Amino acid sequence: MKLGSKSGKLGMTLSALLVCADVAAVDVLRRVLEELGMKVELCPDSIRGAVRLAQERFNLIVLDCKTQRDAIGLLLGSRTSRLNDSTLAVVVVEGQESIREMFSLGVNFVVYKPVAYERALSSLRAAQAVLHRDKRYKARAHVHTQATVEYAGGEQVRATLVDLAEDGMAVNFDKKLPPTCRIYFQFQLPGQKSIVRLSGQVVWQDWNGRAGVQFVDVPQTSRRIVSEWLEKNLDDAPDDESTSEAVSVGPIAPPRVGPITPTVGRSAVPSSVVPAAGQTEKQDGKNREREAVARLRSEPDNRRQIRYACRLGAEVFQAGSSVRNYCHLSDLSPGGCYLEMPLVFAQGSGVEITVRTHELKLRLSGQVKASHPGYGMGISFRLSTNEEREGVQQLIDFVAASSRSRE
Repeated sequence: MKLGSKSGKLGMTLSALLVCADVAAVDVLRRVLEELGMKVELCPDSIRGAVRLAQERFNLIVLDCKTQRDAIGLLLGSRTSRLNDSTLAVVVVEGQESIREMFSLGVNFVVYKPVAYERALSSLRAAQAVLHRDKRYKARAHVHTQATVEYAGGEQVRATLVDLAEDGMAVNFDKKLPPTCRIYFQFQLPGQKSIVRLSGQVVWQDWNGRAGVQFVDVPQTSRRIVSEWLEKNLDDAPDDESTSEAVSVGPIAPPRVGPITPTVGRSAVPSSVVPAAGQTEKQDGKNREREAVARLRSEPDNRRQIRYACRLGAEVFQAGSSVRNYCHLSDLSPGGCYLEMPLVFAQGSGVEITVRTHELKLRLSGQVKASHPGYGMGISFRLSTNEEREGVQQLIDFVAASSRSRE
């Protein structure tokens, strides 16, 4: 009898990618995954696994690679892809020595060798529970409704909502937006009379103006309207996640009681979202903290250079230190980037950055231009040779090509 079950109208079959060459381990892991009701695809090597992660979305990836380096490469690849950047990851390990590094790379669960049935069942059942719990956030429904949006450089712009979820939506803007742009929405859902007001941030976009928006600030009233509408319309959602073009992002940001206020630019804000007189100092402090990153990204030293929205796994060392810090590189330009990490270095610090793709390993020097604890750092590159400048351009070409391939 199957151990897994479908969960009502969110009961889409879960898919798992198993990367493993050990025949005995494959037998155990595949057996457990299938008993948990998951559709399993087997890749016997990391090269094929990397290709599949770039081609298709999976709910779960299970890695039992020949070397730790292979596992790290697949993890970094999945975390920097739009398809599998938030996919749950399980890694098979020899012992506890590498656990901290694995968790820092985004691993959610581990299975210890030798792979035994009960041991694998315990970890994978826990992973299944998390997947079913998060299914509500990732389920989405088709919608076609007009919205009024405002952002830095755009006022009262019209856009069309395409897909809606608890944590984000896909939107047609008919034009490219600034990378990582904060946007303020007003719209009515079909069959609803109340207006939804919320803010979000662009997490991906293609060359035709379609973008994925992750919600950032959602007032309680708007959250209730969206949730009630989704409850009535999720039956129309596609059965296969991989066929939908909707955005799939992490858990929705915690609700903030009070109005939405702009973060960057001179765009006007609707009168309905002007700060209330009773807004607390604590809320003001939180707003300023959130706005720090937006200000950095809208006012970099290289603001006239073209910037590319991306999310690449990277390592950063503070100058003079051998301590490796894992982070994500975003907002790439010929002159700098933004490193997303909770523990940051002081402004003015020298840094050494290593970025890897499947075909490129790039080492760069730079300086911290802005530092935001809990968020990340704005970095200005120090490019002293033509080879370094060419390396940055190759990385930009890779990011641009990856964006085009997702159209």
